Amino acid sequence: MYPKDEPGAAGQDAQRARRNQRQVYITFALENTYAVEIKQVREIIDYSDAITHTPGMPPFMRGMLNLRQQMVSVIDLRCLYQMAPAPPGGQAKILVIERGQDRYGLLVDAVENIMTVNDNRRFTAPKIMRNSSVNDGPRGEMEEVIDIEGEGDGHKTLSVFECDRLLQRLAREMPALAA
Repeated sequence: MYPKDEPGAAGQDAQRARRNQRQVYITFALENTYAVEIKQVREIIDYSDAITHTPGMPPFMRGMLNLRQQMVSVIDLRCLYQMAPAPPGGQAKILVIERGQDRYGLLVDAVENIMTVNDNRRFTAPKIMRNSSVNDGPRGEMEEVIDIEGEGDGHKTLSVFECDRLLQRLAREMPALAA
């Protein structure tokens, strides 16, 4: 008679409450548009040539950047995912992420928007999209998509980029990152 007294009803209420929560995302371009939860990004900076190139690093490691007396390893996502270089004159940005004492900069084509999305618009990506054996694109770092409602061209489905999955991948490819 009283649904809250039934076993499992509390779990359903908790699930409903989670579905009504909202998350803030930064959308960025890397050939296509992707979204990353804002809480995964420490800051966004303009790309500049003030990067120190480190010899002996893989091509996707653009180099080191001194950001307010803290060193940031800059990763060129286009190079990592074997994409063509960005056209000159773009609006390249660096998404700075922080994990413990380490800071990484993810070089992207542009930051497009900051948006708030209800969790009920977030879905598990189809299995073919989240194939972890895909090494030539960012799909390996994505488990979920968000569906943005809109009219005509305003309706979008964006892949949710997971920074931690990227760092796990880099640790496999560059064991020094795991240390």
